Amino acid sequence: MSLFLGTKLLDGPSMLIWALLMFLATLLIGALGMPLVKKLNIGQRVRDDGPKSHYSKSGTPTFGALFFLLPLFIMGLAASLIYSRMQSFSIILLFMLLFSIVGFIDDYIKVRVSKGGLSIRQKTLMLGLLSILASAWFIYLRPGDTYLLMPFTMEKVVLTGIWQFIYFLILIPFLFYMSNSVNITDGLDGLLSGLMAIACTFLTAIARILVIAHLAPYQSQFLPILIVAGCLGFLFFNRHPARIFMGDTGSQALGIGFTLICVVMGTPYLAFITGFVFFFEGLSVVMQRMYYRRTGGKRIFRMAPVHHHFELGGWTEQKVTNVFYLLGIIFGIIGILFIYGAI
Repeated sequence: MSLFLGTKLLDGPSMLIWALLMFLATLLIGALGMPLVKKLNIGQRVRDDGPKSHYSKSGTPTFGALFFLLPLFIMGLAASLIYSRMQSFSIILLFMLLFSIVGFIDDYIKVRVSKGGLSIRQKTLMLGLLSILASAWFIYLRPGDTYLLMPFTMEKVVLTGIWQFIYFLILIPFLFYMSNSVNITDGLDGLLSGLMAIACTFLTAIARILVIAHLAPYQSQFLPILIVAGCLGFLFFNRHPARIFMGDTGSQALGIGFTLICVVMGTPYLAFITGFVFFFEGLSVVMQRMYYRRTGGKRIFRMAPVHHHFELGGWTEQKVTNVFYLLGIIFGIIGILFIYGAI
């Protein structure tokens, strides 16, 4: 018997109700959970080579992502049982859970064993394997056609044969890169939670446009609006000065969730546009490492990822966060115009 038993369609007003419940549940779990995480003494230790202004953050509790991930997974399961055609939504949630488990292991090691966490090799192996599984699901196991909505025209192009395989090979590093870029962005109080709320707000609007144009499944709007609600609820605890961090537990889950939403809608390029800040945060690390190796120790940025570059340049943490929020809004608008102008 199928797990997806629902027969009802999820309409717009119902989505807003679910989002409100998600927001309130995150606030409630956070209020109840804050005393517990403080009692458990699960504080994060900051990087020794990071900005000196961050040393005061050492000991701030982590694992805060559970405040929004728990209601997200519970509501996701409930919605899958109530509403029809939620298979893709449910599988994205499953991969968010799997990526969050890797992040949880990394966070636990940082807090209880060694502040270095998982080694680069260990983390790459686990996330790489999950990226392969996610790509295989999307290309070969997901019900329906594998298609792309072509940029500028929104023409629906169904991929078959060798083109499916080529897309599969491209998708693996794409999912790996974007999920890690989102993870890298989580370096300042409220930066990732706020940026993800902004990015998914615009992604919800874009999904709505595509649904109206009959170019995307109706449930494409549901997960991004839930993520918006969860991130806004978490921002209450994570805004400067942060009382808790989400940790890799949350950033890895949000990274794969955001990227897979774009992929399932047939618009993977939106991860680069609407999520431009995430993309460039990851790119800044790649650029820094490549330049450092090729020049024998010279740097492009004062420190990577790029948000630390501006901090070391004299910007306050709040200024960096606010400017990045503004960039998130600008590129979110560009994403909407990119899609709307082509329909």
